[in-house]
Parts: sequence; structure tokens; C-alpha cells
Amino acid sequence: MEKVYREIGARIRALRQALRLTQAEVAEKIGIDSSFYGQIERGANAPSLKTLFAIAAALGAEPAHLLPSVRGRAGRDPLIGDALENLLSKLEPARRRFVVGMVRDLADELKRP
Repeated sequence: MEKVYREIGARIRALRQALRLTQAEVAEKIGIDSSFYGQIERGANAPSLKTLFAIAAALGAEPAHLLPSVRGRAGRDPLIGDALENLLSKLEPARRRFVVGMVRDLADELKRP
């Protein structure tokens, strides 16, 4: 189970960092102590279902996407999808297309040896 807790924590941390939130900000949003939240991200402590749902809501994700065995459509990583969707949804359509084009170009460049 420790491996599962670490994976859940890693998924939560990755999504939080993608949204550029601090641990303290998320902990405050959901009403828990920031040190306990840090333990969850490190996998040192397991969140209750209530806390897991609150974290997911604070990060704009589906609770199931924080669990290790979940994969979205065609192997899509739901954390990437949730994080990007959350960030891009705040942009006007023209800027959203610009960002998507930049990400596509950057990904193509990083594939090269």
C-alpha cells in the first residue's frame, strides 16, 4: 500500500505544480493542515475519501484521476489532460490555439536526439 500512497501523492503533487499552487494554498482551500497535506504528497500518509475528493476539487481534477491505476482514453494521462484543460480554459480561443501550437512545437523539438 505504501507504493500506492506514494503514487497518489506524486499525482497530486504533479497536478498542483502544473497549476502553480503551493501546498499551503491547496491545504487552506480544503481546510486541512499544510503539514498533513505535505505528508499526503510524500505518500507518508493516506488521505481519507473526503480529503481525496476535496483535493481533487481544489485542483480541478476527477478524484479517480489521482489514483494510480486510472488511464484515460487511449492511454492518455488524465493528469496532463486535467492540468492543461484547467489552464487553457482560462484563455480566450485564439490564445488557447497559440499555446497548443507552442506545446506541439516544443514537444516535436524535444523528440529530436
